Amino acid sequence: MLLKQLLALVDLETTGPRPSADRITEAAVLRLENGEEQRWESLFNVDVAIPAFVQQLTGISAEMLAGAPRFSDRAAELFQLLDGAILVAHNARFDAGFLKQSFTASGYDYRPRILCTLKLARALYPHWPKHGLDALCEQIAYHRDTRHRAMADVLAMKAFLDYAIADVGDAEVMAQFEAQLQRPSLPPQLPPEQLSAVPDRPGVYRFYGDGDALLYVGKSVSMRKRVLSHFRSDMHSSKAQKMLRRLTRIEVTETAGELGALLLESQQIKTLSPLYNRQLRRQRELCVVQLQPDEQGYLHPVFIGDDALDSVEGIFLFRHRKQATALFLRIAREQQLCLRRLGLESGRGNCFAYQLKRCAGACCGEQSAAEYNARLLSQLATRKLESWPFSGPVLIREQRADRRRTDWFLVDHWRIFGCFRGRRPSQKRCHEALSQAPAFDFDLYCILLEFRKSREWLPLPVTKS
Repeated sequence: MLLKQLLALVDLETTGPRPSADRITEAAVLRLENGEEQRWESLFNVDVAIPAFVQQLTGISAEMLAGAPRFSDRAAELFQLLDGAILVAHNARFDAGFLKQSFTASGYDYRPRILCTLKLARALYPHWPKHGLDALCEQIAYHRDTRHRAMADVLAMKAFLDYAIADVGDAEVMAQFEAQLQRPSLPPQLPPEQLSAVPDRPGVYRFYGDGDALLYVGKSVSMRKRVLSHFRSDMHSSKAQKMLRRLTRIEVTETAGELGALLLESQQIKTLSPLYNRQLRRQRELCVVQLQPDEQGYLHPVFIGDDALDSVEGIFLFRHRKQATALFLRIAREQQLCLRRLGLESGRGNCFAYQLKRCAGACCGEQSAAEYNARLLSQLATRKLESWPFSGPVLIREQRADRRRTDWFLVDHWRIFGCFRGRRPSQKRCHEALSQAPAFDFDLYCILLEFRKSREWLPLPVTKS
């Protein structure tokens, strides 16, 4: 029976929705054990400002908190009260996220079993128009003098539990609680059937929100497990919390394996611009560098256009010029190379770093061009554009583990000209695809390098003229 379990009904008031940046201003607990009730509540002094709308909503002002203890001051007492108990909260993801974050900061590892009364209400009373705490109070005719204060909301949750047990029976309420334990904590607007439709196979998944706005693109060799991991994490990231609150639909595209998933993910992030994929959201202008000798034979970087990728040997690739400059500065510092020889400092004679004994003397001839060049080239090895190892285009073959799907990728000089599913594409089909030359993509190049030895790369037969 549910009420014979050790329960801790909890409600928090906070300065905002983000556990990583906002703080708990008030906590209330109703601990139920063997029919006995224990109440606990406290305000907390915080080191962040309380927004005006939050003060208006909760009635908690900075003046009220001025003499209150900090969360860390009462963390041990609160942890002892909650430890081992089932955490019961309305929209429990919110409260659990704040408690885990705050307890971690105080040196406690809090990992409770959770009963969300919002999900419980939706499961037991799907015909009710709304399931927020205010709406539940109206449905069960429960009157509370104050709203959005911690203990008042805890007592409202207790009233709802009592109502549900009396209405549908303790066994049904307990069954719904057990069901919550067995499934991940889904975002409130995501129908459960959306998750059940995600296959446990390689591919790319897309999260959509209201208005079919694309929120996020991800990939995995096991899409179902990866999607579930979004819902099972503690969600300390405010960005992740915002995204999951908006999630209404999941869409998937299967691939034969990891290579196909990586390539498709990279392409879709750049072409579809999902709101929460920041790093690869747009393809930045590629920075191409060639090392050229000066009059004394010392190599220095020269920035050239990406139209030289297929015609110039010995070039180095960077995502953007700022990244290239930062790397050359780091190499100069770590290898004691001359900034003036690298073209990163102007002037004549001995450079300033030489006077500080941070330059090995290439500027004044003390360090030979051979030694200087060798040090520079050794540090740039991982940035050098790999020569295309074939005489022409290739087909990369990737097959799913159960052999029920095969994908073929048509590649030439690290550019992807097409993807084909099923049987190996014909020569005619390949040459038709090769007539449309795509731009060089640095991210796709890095992915292809990673799979150079783990997939079949089959050169296209040379056609007779």
